[in-house]
Order: sequence, then C-alpha cells, then structure tokens
Amino acid sequence: MKETYPVIKGAEAFYKEGNDIGILISHGFVGTPQSVKFLGEKLAEYGYTVYAPRLKGHGTHYKDLERATYQDWFADVEAGYNYLKEQCSAVFVVGQSMGGNFGPLAGR
Repeated sequence: MKETYPVIKGAEAFYKEGNDIGILISHGFVGTPQSVKFLGEKLAEYGYTVYAPRLKGHGTHYKDLERATYQDWFADVEAGYNYLKEQCSAVFVVGQSMGGNFGPLAGR
C-alpha cells in the first residue's frame, strides 16, 4: 500500500542505537511510534538497541488508514525485525495493544 499523505511531525519511526540486543516495539491501532517512545527511551537507557517502526496508514491521514491492511502492518514489523537482526545478535519484539499481536510472527 502506498500512502498518499505525509507523516505528521512526531509520528515517524524512531531508532536508538545501543548494544547487540535489539528490541522492536510495535505501536497499537491508530497509534504511532510516539505512543511507545517512553518505553523505547527507557530501554535505550539500559543499553539496548531499540527500533519502533510506524505502521502503514498510521500517523498520516485517516484515508491512508482506511486502505491499510494487517498484511501491510505485518510487513512493516517484519522489515523492522530484519533491520534489527542485521545489527543485533538477538531481537525481542514487544507491542502495545494491537501491536502485541505481531510479536509471535516476526522472524518466523
């Protein structure tokens, strides 16, 4: 799915480089990475490498969200997992609300 609208300032993905343990954080439905940033920043303080992707259709305009599918969101989480896996020896996946459903599927 190609998004039509720009990402709202502050709703973009975030990344914090740390040690070789990666933690992927997935936000919930109609959320953005901003909603899990407090958790990511705290984990980064402990030295972990943290990445929170923005799921397609989120943080832009509701018309983008209407066209997004769970397959799009899974692909975003999978890409994030693979990104961390290139840099880290182990990757853990956590999620908020709907985002928690993607963890068991990432890296399968």
